[in-house]
Parts: sequence; C-alpha cells; structure tokens
Amino acid sequence: VDVHKDIIDGVLLKSIAFGIVVSLIAVFQGYTTPPTSEGVAYATTRTVVASSIAILALDFVLTSFLI
Repeated sequence: VDVHKDIIDGVLLKSIAFGIVVSLIAVFQGYTTPPTSEGVAYATTRTVVASSIAILALDFVLTSFLI
C-alpha cells in the first residue's frame, strides 16, 4: 500500500476538485437568482441538488482515472 499516493491522489486531489466544483455551482446559482427570499430559497435547493449530482459524477470519473 502506497500511503503517499493514496493520500495525495485520493484525499487532496478529490477534495480540491469537489471544493472547486461546488463553489462554482454555488456562485453561478447565486448570481443568476432573483434577489428575493423565494429566489434565494430556490437557488439554494438547486445548488444542493446540482452539487450532489456533480460530486457523484466527479467521484466516479476521478476514481476511474486514479485507479
């Protein structure tokens, strides 16, 4: 077991990628929502759903490339 490779590839690379993707989704949803309480609630829901799907897809892709 190569601990260094597991930590660098499995933990750091994935964490950074997930953080970037979730941040970009949240910023996009925040900038495109109307400035009302209903708009913010709707954008928050869309952000959570889109981020969850993106993390699942990105995890699959990164895991398949890192193995």
